[in-house]
Amino acid sequence: MLAELATSGSGKVWARFKDARLARLIPDVLGEDLDATIAHDEDPDFEQIGIVIVDDAHADILAAAKAQTDAIIQTILISVDASPGRADFVLPADVDAQVLKSVYLAASEYRSQVASLRRDVASRQSAVGTINHGQFVLSSLDEARNLATMLALACPNSDLVAIGLQELLINAVEHGNLEITSDEKQQLIIEGKWRDEVERRLASPDYAGRVVLVNFRRGERMISITIQDDGDGFEFDNYAESDVPSEGYRGRGIAMARDLSFSSLTYLGRGNLVEATILLQN
Repeated sequence: MLAELATSGSGKVWARFKDARLARLIPDVLGEDLDATIAHDEDPDFEQIGIVIVDDAHADILAAAKAQTDAIIQTILISVDASPGRADFVLPADVDAQVLKSVYLAASEYRSQVASLRRDVASRQSAVGTINHGQFVLSSLDEARNLATMLALACPNSDLVAIGLQELLINAVEHGNLEITSDEKQQLIIEGKWRDEVERRLASPDYAGRVVLVNFRRGERMISITIQDDGDGFEFDNYAESDVPSEGYRGRGIAMARDLSFSSLTYLGRGNLVEATILLQN
């Protein structure tokens, strides 16, 4: 049994395996992030941890990790049952170091983006006045992140709203307009080609004209944000309840936004239009 506690740019990494082969992969996976500290704690401090990597023997820790929603922990499970939904990334038991490293880097990048988003919200609080209503158009992931920061500043609990809003906007770009499925995204991440594929599709004539339309309205009792993409929509009924396991990136983004950031989240029509609401205290 091995527990490695390693520092990284996006928090600490807690990895534990029964399989000795997997334990030997960790130095190659973490590279310069590796810390020599060996932790034997059975009850990790999730406030200090950004990424959890485990095998089936220690999969029970995943529920506790994901319950810390405010920390936005990324989870990687290496399993004989590589079906989605049990962790943010589920990899086969025979995974090699290169694939695990690609997934680790993607998880670490996400954590860094969340930290950056929170810093942006904190630093820009006093620079933005109250937004009462507005309509916005975007097409890229960078525009999605920038708009999420700006609109979140007009909301209570701005840092949490920014995270959930970013997830919804990125879903609209990636899965809606660019038609990248959850399975395709995981495979692109494994191959280290995800960002290149996003940029390729953004420049492709098949997708280049597509936009995401965002409407923001603040009333006396509620904030309403609607997001509409130019995609074909999806079967959203499976994501209506909090206790339904999320499968794939769209599902995790919806679950995070619903549980962490908004009072309600409602998909309309064919699934390419979502309304997020935030109740205001009088």
